[in-house]
Amino acid sequence: MTTMAEAALIFDAHEVVDQAAARPTELIGIMPDLFAPASPAETLRTVVSLARRTLGCDGAGVVLTTKGGGATPAVASGSDTVRADAIQVEYHQGPAFESIAGQRPVVSEELRFDSRWRFWGPRAADLGFRSVWSMALADNAPFGALTLYSRRPSFFRSEPLAPELSFGQQVSIAIAIAVEREQLVRARNSRGIVGQAQGILMERYQMDAEQAFAVLRRYSSHLNQKLRLVAERVVYDRSLPELGLQA
Repeated sequence: MTTMAEAALIFDAHEVVDQAAARPTELIGIMPDLFAPASPAETLRTVVSLARRTLGCDGAGVVLTTKGGGATPAVASGSDTVRADAIQVEYHQGPAFESIAGQRPVVSEELRFDSRWRFWGPRAADLGFRSVWSMALADNAPFGALTLYSRRPSFFRSEPLAPELSFGQQVSIAIAIAVEREQLVRARNSRGIVGQAQGILMERYQMDAEQAFAVLRRYSSHLNQKLRLVAERVVYDRSLPELGLQA
């Protein structure tokens, strides 16, 4: 049965497809793939595949931000692109970081003559990349960046790039929807497994639902584990041998 939140996500995806009708034809065709129900990891892999196919670049990668102002390479197409993104993260320098910081697209027409990234630029050029374009991915606040790579100089230019901008905007929405969908599924599954665990404790130890939930929370605190993981153990073991059950 579809929940109201899940229905809202479905509506959002359809709305995005409708809005794309005014965008370039090649972008309209990728919407079903980009917004297909999938995990965040699967969506990210789809993003880099579609970027190469639709925009004609030689590589694409996504870097995601982490707590504390860090970043991590999430996905990239091809070994050279994997390395280029890894070097960005290693030096905390490059178009991805600049686009996240400025919340605007960043372009380099010719990396060999671009002095903005002292450490990253020459290494990316050594990998054979000549031109790059990067755009921050955001859902209210930036959560990462999409970087496109080309082995051809001036493949990406400084003037506004409508197809790339449109693609980047849709990528942000698609990833945000995938993350929210996964959170909904996890929450639903978590409620189910916790309910099963409560039922087992109620039957085995003759307690009511409130007492059973209190035991699960105490077990969670004792083991420093999430409640869902504790519930999974109870369902598997059919008991709570490690905790006393006195209120």
